[in-house]
Amino acid sequence: MKYPKFLKPNGTIGLFAPSFGANIDPYKTRLEHAILKLKAMGYQILVEGSIFGYFNGASSSPIERAQAFMSLYKKPQVDFLWSVGGGEWLLDMLPYIDFEDLKKYPPKFVMGYSDNTHLTLLMNTLLDTASIYGQHATEFGMTEWEESLKEAFEVMTGKRDTQTSYAYHEAKDANQIDPLGKYVLTEKTVWKNLNGEAEIRLSGRFIGGCLDVFLAHLGTPFEHVPEFLERYKDEGIVWFIEACDLNLFAYKRALWQLKHAGWFKHTKGIIFGRHLNTGPIIDLNQYDVTKDILIDLNIPIIMDADFGHIAPTFTLISGAFVEILSKDGKGFIKTLLK
Repeated sequence: MKYPKFLKPNGTIGLFAPSFGANIDPYKTRLEHAILKLKAMGYQILVEGSIFGYFNGASSSPIERAQAFMSLYKKPQVDFLWSVGGGEWLLDMLPYIDFEDLKKYPPKFVMGYSDNTHLTLLMNTLLDTASIYGQHATEFGMTEWEESLKEAFEVMTGKRDTQTSYAYHEAKDANQIDPLGKYVLTEKTVWKNLNGEAEIRLSGRFIGGCLDVFLAHLGTPFEHVPEFLERYKDEGIVWFIEACDLNLFAYKRALWQLKHAGWFKHTKGIIFGRHLNTGPIIDLNQYDVTKDILIDLNIPIIMDADFGHIAPTFTLISGAFVEILSKDGKGFIKTLLK
């Protein structure tokens, strides 16, 4: 695994919008303020593409978005690539990215989550380069950063290798009226060991992202997970997975499909984040459904961990080696760059 250099003091951040652009509020106001804050901290900001734009459900055309990403990655002055948002259509720019050409350049961290899984996953599986599954640049427009954002920046700058579960998180329907305001933390955070274990300890090669996005890769030229699993089978795989738009039934089908496609081969354990839309249906809930599909893997499974579409979230180095502890409803992740 190749590890890019972390963001250095006064370094250059390359901002791009591979899916949605911050063309409406609250995102526009947040991103504008985030750029001002980062510049005030001494960082240089280089923008490629239409980060505030809109075109057919995305920030710009697929070719233009791919060109923006490629340009930032290849420019020597850019230290760190940071997506401004998620969305729905990042996948249509993938055919226009020349990944073989990118292999010729020094590795760089690419950071984002949700729809950005298309990129963070391929950085791991195709380029064998670590990426960061974490908050978009837009979220850092908050007037006063929450503790999770402060810790995220420490991860980005190489100053933090451990993260501990937060006491509270937002409700799924949380509504912050002030676009620059803090998270509305009202719900107690409890990590759940799915099979009732008093303690779960996991270690292995970390890979994952948004479950919704994984499905789009199956059977396409962009499906390189099987090769990745074989490459790191001796260490074992630890998956991190969260779902966004999938309801409970779609979530169950997705796990079934990935399992039978071989994506959980050599897996030592799975840690699930806080899913956004997998609420109970009839007499089914996400815990029973997950057990039903994955029980035959005979691996430990952690649920409701601090990542996904419900803040606050961890900032995960995908592709790294991790050690995870889940005990008494609390959790801990240590990242090792080996």
